[in-house]
Amino acid sequence: MFQNDGNGQSPNWCSYERQAVKVIRSNANQCPAIKNHTSIHYKKQIFIFGGYDSKKNHNDIHIYKDGNWTKCKANGRIPESRNGHTATVVENKMYVIGGWLGSGTYASRDVYVLDLDCLFWTLVNTMGEVPGPCNMHSADLIGQLIYIFRGGDGKDYLNDLHSFNTKTNMWKLVQTAENQRPPPRANHSSAVWQNKLFIFGGWDGSKRLNDLHCYDVTTNRWSELKPIQSPSARAGMCMTTIDNKIYLFGGSGPQTTCFGDLQCYDPVKNAWSIIELQDDEQFDKARAGHSMTAIGNLIYIFGGSCGSHYFKDFFIIDTDPPPNISVTDFNNISINQYFRGFFNQSKYSDIIFVVEDKQLYAHKIILSRYEMFNKMFEWEYKNQQQKVYINDCSFIIFEQLLYFIYSGDLQCDQNQQSVEFYRQLLQMADYYLIPDLKSLCEKSLSLLIDNTTLAKIKLYAEQMNANQLLKFCEWYENHNN
Repeated sequence: MFQNDGNGQSPNWCSYERQAVKVIRSNANQCPAIKNHTSIHYKKQIFIFGGYDSKKNHNDIHIYKDGNWTKCKANGRIPESRNGHTATVVENKMYVIGGWLGSGTYASRDVYVLDLDCLFWTLVNTMGEVPGPCNMHSADLIGQLIYIFRGGDGKDYLNDLHSFNTKTNMWKLVQTAENQRPPPRANHSSAVWQNKLFIFGGWDGSKRLNDLHCYDVTTNRWSELKPIQSPSARAGMCMTTIDNKIYLFGGSGPQTTCFGDLQCYDPVKNAWSIIELQDDEQFDKARAGHSMTAIGNLIYIFGGSCGSHYFKDFFIIDTDPPPNISVTDFNNISINQYFRGFFNQSKYSDIIFVVEDKQLYAHKIILSRYEMFNKMFEWEYKNQQQKVYINDCSFIIFEQLLYFIYSGDLQCDQNQQSVEFYRQLLQMADYYLIPDLKSLCEKSLSLLIDNTTLAKIKLYAEQMNANQLLKFCEWYENHNN
């Protein structure tokens, strides 16, 4: 879109416009429709493990590589089927911690390791201050430590923080300074940025949350952040870090409502923003309990559910698409917006109206779209830069008439908008056969009708064939007698 300023400046025919993030849907028919599974990436591959399909838990491994999905057979001590666990990559190993096994009061507290090169499972013999059962918790790698914000244990909602040393297999309860911790919750989301662990939202047993907390490894302190424009309260969403931004997608709100939005948190500005999603194929993206994996600038989202519907689709969000070169489509340009810049401009003017000894520059080609002016120019005013004297109209009214032709609007202050003003303008619109201005005057006069103005406005409507206004006057009479 461009607007000419009346000085003959040419518009930009091509412009670079930054796209919103791009969404690409992919095929995942080989995978089950599941939620509360995990996904990680290793050597440009995405590994999906576990999850729940509304009837049973899973312990399968599905791998996405080069646009294809395959179900892989692993060896070793294979974990029991589960959902609500976590999976964290450390070098060439995937650490699976906890989850709900489908029976018993409490969730699991075990730690399994999958060698991602040979697909061999090992049950880890852990030591130290081993945490209790973990379900719908979060796990994030900082250095060689996996930090677990425990979430739920299958019975209660918790807020204890633990670290697991992947070199020594040693657990440690993290005792933070001043013992400050976020309120208990589960089914929250987490991400890491510059040795800081961010915890967002979740479910505390009675309500969904949208608070944001940060644990600084360096200072060993928790702090609650108060960002600008926080996302709606939700649970079951996912977060991931790309460059210096934390992206959040989806989640469940109240009454089984699910979100399909992408939000971005800037840790430097402490502010959230909503990112527009552009997709060539419209499909339902709202969900919770999905997985979210970042590879470079691409976010890979798989599965999840919304209410009783389980997803098995897979889509990619490109957070840094190439710039779009857009060509201006002049068919979509507002003609009035363009012509407004030529109103009462001498440049290219080929006719001058003189009203009450004042001049108004105009352009025949613009005015000729209305029949009366077209006939005027065709038969009487063929020469260049002729003057036309208007004797039956005030300067203010004729100026507004011309401005409307150029802009599709009026340029008058509140004091001018009286019954008499619109009567005169309606009369000129009727005389010069300008139907859109006429209907605008009818609408404006209808808003000025009361018991003191009804009679004269009805008379104006009859005199100037303002049928819409006349019907309104008759309606007003019938409803106010």
